[in-house]
Amino acid sequence: MKEFECKGCGNFIWIPGEKERSPVCSECRSVMEFVENVKNSSYQEKIICPECNEIFFVKKGKLPYKCVFCNYTFSVSPGLKQKERL
Repeated sequence: MKEFECKGCGNFIWIPGEKERSPVCSECRSVMEFVENVKNSSYQEKIICPECNEIFFVKKGKLPYKCVFCNYTFSVSPGLKQKERL
């Protein structure tokens, strides 16, 4: 698993496998840079984008704002039955 750090806000994400392109920050949309290869850990939460089906990991308890690959906007209120208007 590859660990990436955002050069804009310091956010970390983890990407499984060997992706060719670098992800974009799920918080501020800045460029992320590769830090190191790491093993899965208990402080990572798996996210599957409903739009592009890509998998990435964020810090446990911290929901992403946007998908790091396709720019899909995640719901800030996942309990709502209607779609949010952003």
